[in-house]
Amino acid sequence: MRVTLMGHATMLVELDGANILMDPVFQDPFEDGAVVACPSREIYVDKLPKLDKIIISHSHLDHFDIPSLAKLPRECEVYCPEDPTIPYVLAKLGFQKVTPLEPGTVVDHGSYQLLPTYSNIDVIEFGVAFKDKSGTFWNEVDTVVTPGTIEFTKMQLGEIDLLFSVFASQNLGFFGSMRAGYPLDLPRTNLGNIRRIRPKLVVPGSAGFRFAGPLAWTNPFVFPISRDHFLADLARVAPDIPSALANPGDVFEIHQGTVTRQPAASPIARMVEDDTRLIEFDATAPIPPLEDTNILGYSEGAIARTVEEILHGLERFVLAAYHAGNDPLVEVHRKSGSSYALGVLFPDGVEKWLHVHFGPKSPTINRADGPLPHAMVTHRIAASILTARARYEKSYCYYRGFSRLAQTEGGTFSDAGVVREEKELPDLLGYYLAHKAPDAERGAYKRLDFQLATYLGEARVP
Repeated sequence: MRVTLMGHATMLVELDGANILMDPVFQDPFEDGAVVACPSREIYVDKLPKLDKIIISHSHLDHFDIPSLAKLPRECEVYCPEDPTIPYVLAKLGFQKVTPLEPGTVVDHGSYQLLPTYSNIDVIEFGVAFKDKSGTFWNEVDTVVTPGTIEFTKMQLGEIDLLFSVFASQNLGFFGSMRAGYPLDLPRTNLGNIRRIRPKLVVPGSAGFRFAGPLAWTNPFVFPISRDHFLADLARVAPDIPSALANPGDVFEIHQGTVTRQPAASPIARMVEDDTRLIEFDATAPIPPLEDTNILGYSEGAIARTVEEILHGLERFVLAAYHAGNDPLVEVHRKSGSSYALGVLFPDGVEKWLHVHFGPKSPTINRADGPLPHAMVTHRIAASILTARARYEKSYCYYRGFSRLAQTEGGTFSDAGVVREEKELPDLLGYYLAHKAPDAERGAYKRLDFQLATYLGEARVP
């Protein structure tokens, strides 16, 4: 078995009887234009061998990339989790054989076996363990693995020779708080899992990217645990388990229980530069002031109309939720007696604000020209990026770098005589756009349709 890392989570697995490409992402930037591979790389798609299978681990944009899928042969069978958005895109692109897999079910192809493995998280995803006569490779991808999953996987496939382990506890919560953090629970879990799995070789995997362009300022806050840091921690807690880094173009060969790393051995990918210094953690790095340069080129009228539709829709939603009394997010704010301020910054520097006071019986909603002092949640966002999000032309992956969100913890409140303490209060705008805005239930598909239009010869809607 040969495993070639092509960058971030993209890899080619050459088994006895099949060539399998997993999570293909070939170009930079990706993830809606928000990130690039790190270390930086080049991929030569024309040098890929004939593919037998493609595996997509989940629908996050750094694993499920429409431009890359559009370059692949449509006769390939594609395995994916039971997420309806993935078959939707594949069918539009013309893939004929798409097979959703249930985690925990061995797929036996005679000379090799595949086992999609469970994830203990609220994401429709799986890792994959590959086995042939040479050995076993487990790619955890982004999954959260439990001791039960480890025991089950080893019972089904035997000992693990090569493990691409989850390692990067990315502090994506920074975008919801503007507070740098250093997570401990997930790294501790990952290290404990490696001690249970006891592979012949462990590699920190599936986190080889950095934010780029206008989002590059976020890098010092989002990547508190580097590859080197993780391996140093592993050496302290499990010094007897061998480990290695993997860069784009590195090949790992499994043969009769031995795993060999062959740096820069692949003809299909190569590392251009080890630029991981650009994501070194620095909690003291400056947060730049919010501005709107309208990099997407919307007209002033389009921005103004879209923003007004959102502000008006948000007002109507809050009022209707109070009347119905059955929306969980509004109820959290109401019970906490919170206040919410939304500021939308336009390219000309003008800022419009919406203030919401969540009273016990009814809300007070005002428009204003400035922030709300002592608001319990304040969200400021660039108007052009909010427009793109509302039109499903950019996803949350991109727009979160063009907003500033400060959330406080709610106080105590009495609920039927029981004093409860609220945790961090949720963001009203993000919830409204994702769940309550007109056509929000089809939002994921509208976003995919916008991406697909380029590959289906459809004109962009003005």
